[in-house]
This record gives sequence, structure tokens and C-alpha cells, in this order.
Amino acid sequence: MFVTGRARVLSWAAVVATALSSTFLLTGTADAAPVVTLGGGSGIYVEQLDDPTTLADCTLTTIGYDRDGKLVGITAGHCGEVGARIAAEYTHSGGIGVIANKNAGNDWSVIDFDASRVAPTKQVAQSVINSIGAPPNVGDMACKNGRTTGYTCGPVWETNPSWFRSQVCANHGDSGAPVILGDRLVGMVVAGTDFDAGPIDIQLPACTGAGDLIHAPELSTTMSMVLADIDRHGGVGAGFHPF
Repeated sequence: MFVTGRARVLSWAAVVATALSSTFLLTGTADAAPVVTLGGGSGIYVEQLDDPTTLADCTLTTIGYDRDGKLVGITAGHCGEVGARIAAEYTHSGGIGVIANKNAGNDWSVIDFDASRVAPTKQVAQSVINSIGAPPNVGDMACKNGRTTGYTCGPVWETNPSWFRSQVCANHGDSGAPVILGDRLVGMVVAGTDFDAGPIDIQLPACTGAGDLIHAPELSTTMSMVLADIDRHGGVGAGFHPF
């Protein structure tokens, strides 16, 4: 995984219990469940191939099409392995997609969606994604939309071409959440980090939601790095453009 130089990095994927890991949830058919609408900020369940009794709660970063016209989505790489099946959180609809491409080092994965089961959308709650933007600058006010802590905003503290840290609120289940400037997607939530005060790393609690002012900074990969890496890697997702 990319190196941040921080003392502690906490993954924001959340593993949830066996009750949701039903055959219907992961392999539902068109007759069993309706078409679901998904976009950047939608909650998803990801099958855990090493333990079939569990799923991961994560957030879809964005949805769109690759150069071959496939309907695909992007989320954090640590949410699941290639071959893991995907379900929509808000409807518990299974059979909608599978992780088809991944790079653990840069922490991204590409979901190959069933276009007959998924309707893409630009807007989820307050967030709208119309384009991909360049990495933010220090001092920019970024916003994110995650399935756990919702739509929150905060200043960017530190940035480089591959990742940036900000004070947007994030917690377990927000892995993959889109980070936006206006309607431009600039990053993907992947983890929380300690607060760095000169030579001292201060461990702060994870954010509990909007209005929580004192919490661990959030770490995001930049979308420019992620998409360039997907293109280098090739396969499903290469040439991605948002819906």
C-alpha cells in the first residue's frame, strides 16, 4: 500500500456479521430483486472470500463506463478480493456485480456491474459527480459522502500526487467514499491516520458523524493516481469515465 509516513493507519472497511451473508443477498436474480440505483456514496456489501460467513461494509466511489463500454464502479481495494460478489446495501439486492480488477498496493478495486440490474446515477444525497478533478490543494474545503457518516466536509491538511489528508469525517464502512470539490471527484477515502503535530503523532478517535469536531484525520488516494494506475494495470475499468 502507498506509504504515508504516519505512525498509524486505520482501515475504514467494516466487516459485518453472518446474518446478511445469505444466498439471496449475494446471488439474487432479476426476478428476486428490483433494479437498484447506485452512484458515488452508495453503500455496498462485499463478499469476503476468505470467510463466507462475513461481508464488508464499504462505499462506492463512483460509477461509469470503461473503454469497452462495461458498467463499472470503483471502491477501495481492501474491501474485497477479485471474484467477490457485491450487493446493494439499501435494498439487500444481490447478484448485481463482482470485483473484476484490483491493485492492493494503491488500494483500488473495480466492480463489474450487471447493467441489467444496476441503474447509474450522478447524485447520492447531497453529492453530485459530474467529472474527475485534479488533486486538491492544502486549504481546500473538501467534502465526502460515506455510507456510515454521510455527507461531511473539512479542510485539506496535506497533499501530494498520490494521496492527501483532510478533516472530512470518516469511520468504518466509509472506505471507498468519494471525496469531491464541488461536483468534481478528486479522491477516495481509504483510511484514518493519527494527527501529526511536528514530531508527535496524536491518536484521535474516529469521527462519529457530522458535528464531531475532534476526530482522526482521513486519508484519501487521489483519483488521478487511481485512474492512471487502473489504465496501467489494464483489464476491466481501464479508460474509466464517470456516468
